[in-house]
This record gives sequence, structure tokens and C-alpha cells, in this order.
Amino acid sequence: MTILHVTDFHFNKRWFDWLPDNAPAHDLLVMSGDMLNLSDATSHRKQIYWVADWIKDYPFPISICSGNHDLEWDAEAELWTPAYWLREVAGPKVWTDGQRVILDGLSLINISCTTRPKGGEADIWVAHAPPAGTSVGTRLNGRDAGDPDLVGPARRYAPRAILSGHIHDPVSWFEKRNSTLFLNPGRTADARIPNHIILDTESFSCELITENRRETSAVSATPESGAAPHDDSLVPAVA
Repeated sequence: MTILHVTDFHFNKRWFDWLPDNAPAHDLLVMSGDMLNLSDATSHRKQIYWVADWIKDYPFPISICSGNHDLEWDAEAELWTPAYWLREVAGPKVWTDGQRVILDGLSLINISCTTRPKGGEADIWVAHAPPAGTSVGTRLNGRDAGDPDLVGPARRYAPRAILSGHIHDPVSWFEKRNSTLFLNPGRTADARIPNHIILDTESFSCELITENRRETSAVSATPESGAAPHDDSLVPAVA
């Protein structure tokens, strides 16, 4: 199975339009949060309607988690609430916050940015912010902007890969630690195309593609000997 991993579109319609027409071939699209943009002139509600319609029309299976820009404002309670709007776009080929799915013999969960506790038994996690203490969660200025609440669960469950975003300028787009591969394509705001990662789940090899460069990871999250072989089917089994 080939996964196309993108993140932090922040309501860049040009990037949304690029995906169905020009993106590399893929079996599953992963969007690791921040589809919306709290700083955009378009109202948050209108952004939600537009992105929800786009998701429903996308021709391939999609796995999505919410980011901090995707939360909903409750004016009466005067607080931010989870991205409930994502529940309304979930369907047979769209999996969102809190959902677990099995594709091609691999289990995958989408972790909301407001979920506590985080993580769970799965081969692949989709989470907006990577765990703290990783190079994919550290900005170029040296500031660790990763999620401390993911550190313990990542160590305990040891997923084969964590696909994330949030940090636009990570020190590195990938890191292999023990048996887990951490990925974050980052964001180049003025680029014509979004940064994206192609992940081959047979070998767990991956490639970063941006407007100006292509780079292949030097590591892979190879399954341990004795691991069950993957199915050839992409028919989901939702748990």
C-alpha cells in the first residue's frame, strides 16, 4: 500500500486542488491536521463547509486527524471544542478522529489533538503533533514543539510509524527510534505544491517531495521476523 502524507494546509485551496489532479499515485491519503486556518479572512464556518465538501468529493480513501486550527469555537461556553465537524464527513472511505481501520493488513488510528489519553494498539498513528523529544517535533530554532502526551504512549505501544505535522520547519522530516518511524513533511507556505511524503508500507521506505527537492529516508521500519504478511486487499475493517 502506498500512503500519501500531507499536513498543515491551513486552507490553501491551491494545495487542496493539487491533490486529486496532480498528486503522486497513492492508495490512501493521510492528512495530519490543520486543514483550516484561524488567521484566514474566510470565516471558520465557511472554511469547514468548503473542506468538508472537498473531503466528501475526494476520489481515494482518506485518513484524517484534527489539528488545533480545526477545532470549533463554542460562543456560548466561550471555549474551543473538538472538531466535531469531522465526524460528519466520516464514511466508508473516510476515517477521522478516534477511528481505527485496517487496510492492507495494517491497523491505523486517527488521534484527535484533544484526545486524552492518546495512542492505542495500531501499526500506524495519525496525530497532528509528533511526540516531544523527536527531531520531527523540534523546530529549526531548537525549540521542542512536540506533544509530551504522546511520548509515553509511543514508547508503550511502539507503533511502526507516526505520521504527524504541526511543526512547519522541523529539524528533520523523518526519524527512526527503536522500531518506530516518525514522519513530518513540514510546510513551505509560499510553495506551489504542498510538502508531501510517500510511504511504501511493504518496506516502510519513504520519500519527501517538496517544490525544490526530493529526499529518500535512510531508514525503514521493517517488520520484525514472524510478523503476519499483509493482505492484498484494501477493503477496510473498522474497529
